[in-house]
Amino acid sequence: MKPSLAIPIVIGAAIGISAGVLVARNDGGLVTAPTDIEADFTALQSRLQNSLVLPEDFRQVPAFSLVGKDGKAVDESLFDDHWTMTFFGYTHCPDVCPITLQVMKEVVTELESEQIDPMQVAFFTVDPKRDTHERMNEYVGFFDEDFRGISGELTDVLDFTRGLGIVAAFTANDDNPENYLVDHTASMLLIDPQGRVRAKFRPPHEASSILADYREIMATLN
Repeated sequence: MKPSLAIPIVIGAAIGISAGVLVARNDGGLVTAPTDIEADFTALQSRLQNSLVLPEDFRQVPAFSLVGKDGKAVDESLFDDHWTMTFFGYTHCPDVCPITLQVMKEVVTELESEQIDPMQVAFFTVDPKRDTHERMNEYVGFFDEDFRGISGELTDVLDFTRGLGIVAAFTANDDNPENYLVDHTASMLLIDPQGRVRAKFRPPHEASSILADYREIMATLN
């Protein structure tokens, strides 16, 4: 090798190795090597039981204006200074919603018994026509007085849920038009204090797996 070529080749190799960006393939090409952050996420995901961890730039909570307890306005500042477990449903839900809220009550109770600051729990209706803020307060208060029940105008609710990728579909009831059903996303979203969606907790929801995954996520991301 000529001396004039040795220096740039060596420097280029050193940069590639120190950055941990490129590695050689057997066919002589180059592939991207995992970064430390990607490796950490992969390791964290491997430890989770029933949740999907998401990168910090995955999705930000959109600006919104809804209605909470006592008819007071609620906006994106709801998530300030808290990790929040967010669930979407409706008070006439026959099974998934009450079961999930009861499970979250068990989760919060267990975290408090361990002297761990529990996440905030926020239940957003996808059926604001029937779920007034008064009904939401009564409904979530049955499970835990600290749970946040949130409603609002239909267009505002739809804008908010769409911004988070939440789906809801209404099924008419010809015999009793007021007793319609709503199919909705059953996953819960864990939102960090900066309003970023950091994990999706998938159904079926069980207290043991939620607790295990929440502890792992907090140990790594908090």
